Amino acid sequence: MSQNSNVFVEMNGITKIFPGVKALDDVSLTVRRGEVLALVGENGAGKSTLMKILSGLYHPDEGEIKIDGKAVHITDPKRAQELGISTIFQEPSLAPHLTAVQNIYLGRELTRGKGIRTLDEKRMLQETQDLYSKFFSTLGDVQVPVSELGALKNRVIEIVKALSIQCSLVIMDEPTAALAEHEREVLFDFVKMLKEQNIAVIYITHHLRELFGLVDRIVVMRDGQYVAEVTSEETDVDDLVSKMVGRQITNYVVKETVPIGEEILNVTNLTRKGVIEDIALHVRKGEIVGLAGLAGAGRTETVRAIVGADPIDSGEVVMEGKKLHIKTPQDAIDAGIGMLPENRKLQGALIDMDVKDNITLANLDEVLAGNFVLKKPKEDKIAKEYVERLGVKTPSIFQKVRSLSGGNQQKVILAKWLFTNPKVLIFDEPTQGIDIGAKHEIYNLIADFVKNGGGILLVSSELPELMGLADRIYVMHEGRIVHEFTHEEATEENITLYASGGHE
Repeated sequence: MSQNSNVFVEMNGITKIFPGVKALDDVSLTVRRGEVLALVGENGAGKSTLMKILSGLYHPDEGEIKIDGKAVHITDPKRAQELGISTIFQEPSLAPHLTAVQNIYLGRELTRGKGIRTLDEKRMLQETQDLYSKFFSTLGDVQVPVSELGALKNRVIEIVKALSIQCSLVIMDEPTAALAEHEREVLFDFVKMLKEQNIAVIYITHHLRELFGLVDRIVVMRDGQYVAEVTSEETDVDDLVSKMVGRQITNYVVKETVPIGEEILNVTNLTRKGVIEDIALHVRKGEIVGLAGLAGAGRTETVRAIVGADPIDSGEVVMEGKKLHIKTPQDAIDAGIGMLPENRKLQGALIDMDVKDNITLANLDEVLAGNFVLKKPKEDKIAKEYVERLGVKTPSIFQKVRSLSGGNQQKVILAKWLFTNPKVLIFDEPTQGIDIGAKHEIYNLIADFVKNGGGILLVSSELPELMGLADRIYVMHEGRIVHEFTHEEATEENITLYASGGHE
């Protein structure tokens, strides 16, 4: 079969304009059956918009789409599925209270009988088992609520759901988000299996190192335009970054030398039975302290317990020598502790409110006249100062946070906490789902905070990020801190050994 006859999707001259923004400018893309095509670029480059057009969520203003050489109009997601295109979006799309089987057939349940029809649960279970057999030797946990399963199994369920519509193309948007290193390797095997079954994959990720050895071609986008196409053999991470941002970025994870001062935060014997046990850690002025571990190790649970988001059974939190009684996140704020949570859209920001309101939200007393009336001019002035200081890219302070890129949403959340004048900031996966350029800006903001005497507790699944930024790294395994490394001692091998329980 010739290369041209193997083409499944052709997108030619695609242009999409939103009010005041040309999101896509004459973009063309070709996808062949049985290949893994990576689509990379900074947030705002147009990747997601292009894929939403292919998925039927958006309609192009100009351009043409062909499937197997025939021009088509993809009017909605159902039409995309009918054409063999299935999408796994970055944000989880599974209903947590339903089982894998129920999720896979949600909205297109199989029925039996005549007249009054009933669900054909036996057939749905059998077909799910047939699909699962492509990946697993046994059926597994398909009849328990997916909320009881881990992030990896949820991703696999989404892949199986995509395959259940007899697709020829699977679009994966940040498929390894929230997965630990060993889980990512398992997911890569699934992608390779799809390729072996002649199913095409469009793979969108900010984790550029994932691409090498996994994808056939890499298409780079910038500012709504096609920039370049390369193979993984003829490029490297630095070259891709340069193409993505239009400038050279090197050593974008760098720990600057900052004088380490007195201890600010000291946590001892922090315990929540069955979740975390006997956690002891400390943070000093000017210090970045990392918290490493595999998914489920208890990192997020530890920091949530510190700030009062989850209850504890025992333990002490001490700030600058004073024992705190933190029962709620407001108590933590009052004590000088701020936290940027892992899920910024659900827990970090009110995304349907504007930039201004989000920035002042955690410290309203500073912008109130009396107890109930907002000082609007003061609130506007403060918001504008933080937008300028943190380099938030937004048309105005009245823009809805939902419409900003992931990196700019994170900056708004950081601005909110900086406005509370914290002494310690806790970052939980601060650069998850944001592009290389935005990561570089977040790292600079972290550096500025510790230069001014603040302390940071940093949770990250990105080991190069932790090793590049942290002065010390605590490693967690099964709810406990099992080792502490200095910046000089920390290597990927050492951290992974302890995180996986290999030290035992």
